Amino acid sequence: MERAAPLSRGRPKTLDRDRVLCVAMEQYWRHGPHEVSINDICKLADASKPGVYREFGSDDRLKATALMAYKALAIDPFLALLESGDGLTETVNALIAFMMQDRQAQNIPEGCLFVSMRAQRNRLGPETQNSLDELRTYFLGSFALWIDATKAAGEFRRDVPTGMAAHFIDSLHAGATRMQKENAPAEDVETMLRFGFSAISGDHRIVR
Repeated sequence: MERAAPLSRGRPKTLDRDRVLCVAMEQYWRHGPHEVSINDICKLADASKPGVYREFGSDDRLKATALMAYKALAIDPFLALLESGDGLTETVNALIAFMMQDRQAQNIPEGCLFVSMRAQRNRLGPETQNSLDELRTYFLGSFALWIDATKAAGEFRRDVPTGMAAHFIDSLHAGATRMQKENAPAEDVETMLRFGFSAISGDHRIVR
């Protein structure tokens, strides 16, 4: 005779973790990490507040987890363009096209959760701050590797230090997402990006 499985203690788990995380990420992205409460998320995700705290532990950990979900959704595909093997001009065009996607058509918020959280870093908890720092290191490091590769191919200005160029591109990305969040005309955002990438790389073909 088979032994019966032991009865589990406590209330059964009914929380839809993926739904809560998706709602949290979208709300932080759309409204800002400090404009959205746990109560707001619970209401939109049809989840109980105790259940959310049992699953994530704290508001800080929920924000940190939402940031990592955003990384997988938006940052990783963006940085993957740097590994295409294409030339500098083609890669920059692909990066700009990614940033200039029609957000309304895809029903996703304007701006960038990574950038907005960085702007409010000192108001976030330690776990979210650590996740932000790790993501920024990853972001800058990915661009530094690409810049060195394009320098080796003779496509990027050698007189510009790699670290400075990576930070400049990081600032271009942040500036573009802030302009989009402020409803700046798309042509102005793209022009800023093209002139910026052209100036730092020395590739004037980027400017159309």
